[in-house]
Amino acid sequence: MPLPLTVSRRLLLTALAGLALVAAGPVRAAQAAAPDQFIREVGTDTLKALGDRSLTQEKREGLVRTLLTNHLDLDAVGRFCLGRYSRGITPEQKKEYDALFEDYLTKVYAQLLSQYNGETLEVRDGAKAAGSESIVESQINRQSGPPIRVEWKTHEKDGKPRVTDVIVEGVSMAFTQRQQFESVIQNNGGKIDALFAAMKKQIAGRR
Repeated sequence: MPLPLTVSRRLLLTALAGLALVAAGPVRAAQAAAPDQFIREVGTDTLKALGDRSLTQEKREGLVRTLLTNHLDLDAVGRFCLGRYSRGITPEQKKEYDALFEDYLTKVYAQLLSQYNGETLEVRDGAKAAGSESIVESQINRQSGPPIRVEWKTHEKDGKPRVTDVIVEGVSMAFTQRQQFESVIQNNGGKIDALFAAMKKQIAGRR
């Protein structure tokens, strides 16, 4: 039986469409560092990746990796996705996990890029404070069906905003991934190496 490593396809596709479309909103140069403007700027880069259908899979994965490393707080998100198991790993395991997590997200998002279907997204001006994070509200408008509500969590790291979670219709992508990672570990006697093996299979394209 394949291990349940991939997050919900609907969540990923919706978030991916959001990343691709946030540039559709008006640019306000006076607030370039604001969370809502940051989300729009992320979309500008993603649109370039989505728009070039001639890219090879290798080049597309390279673009996705750049987007993730530039705009997502990989360390914070990766730690959150491990949940309670993040407290018991060795430095060597942490190093291996960090590399696998980046490769895993790159592979999943690159595979989904080709499925972008031309939706449009509206980003609301401003952001809500949530402790040390900010929440940017938006909605994706589809060609058929009601709009989809998407919230983006961001925080400051090294003086720059970074995405820490995408919440689609009230469902957190980070929490969903955490549940799946923890399930893999729990179903294998609490061994984190079982998660590593499953991630490697996913990255290699094996089920």
